[in-house]
Amino acid sequence: MVARELISDSVPSVKTSDTAERVLNWMSEFKVSHLPIVNAEGYLGMVREEDLLEMSDQHHPIGDIELSVPPDVFVYEDSHAYEVLRLTSEYKIDMMPVLDYQKNFLGVITRKDILEYLANAMGVREQGGIIILEMQMNSYSLSEIGRICESSDAKVLSLTVSIAPVPGVIFVTLKLNIRDMSRLIASFERFKYKIASVVFDAEKLEEFRENYEALIRYLNP
Repeated sequence: MVARELISDSVPSVKTSDTAERVLNWMSEFKVSHLPIVNAEGYLGMVREEDLLEMSDQHHPIGDIELSVPPDVFVYEDSHAYEVLRLTSEYKIDMMPVLDYQKNFLGVITRKDILEYLANAMGVREQGGIIILEMQMNSYSLSEIGRICESSDAKVLSLTVSIAPVPGVIFVTLKLNIRDMSRLIASFERFKYKIASVVFDAEKLEEFRENYEALIRYLNP
């Protein structure tokens, strides 16, 4: 999934001639703390709520303030969704501007858009269970994990790797299409894998999905 496929049509851009008061009202209406500044099709940067609140005169145009978000914080239209996620996290912004290679502004990707993408990529809404493996980084083999799952008639819907607090140790989280994972657990244990956690209880999985849906509703203006 690339950036242009994730662009939201629910967030407006602002102009340098707009007053701080007007932009703050839009931020409140759309439940965001940033908005892109665009004159014609030219992207000029991202204004942050804190930048506006620090202005002594809220009736002054925003073109007169110094922006705290660097103007080169954006992605090109063919950037991968993971790059969008990395930059929004790094700069702690709730949306990412998207430009074409002529530096024309195409739109923004909101935090909600990213969460929707991750939910689909991770199979959050799909039926099944979750198993988390703990292992040394140098022992990680995607092909072996895949073979073990397939030998137990389990399909991997998504796989993520996260770094553990202990140096050299990782957690591999598998979302699977099965709920009864006793056979798969036995297979992993036979191959000396350490199982950190298993979630296959239908009530817990439903709670996980409900929490996600509640988060999406909260972020949806």
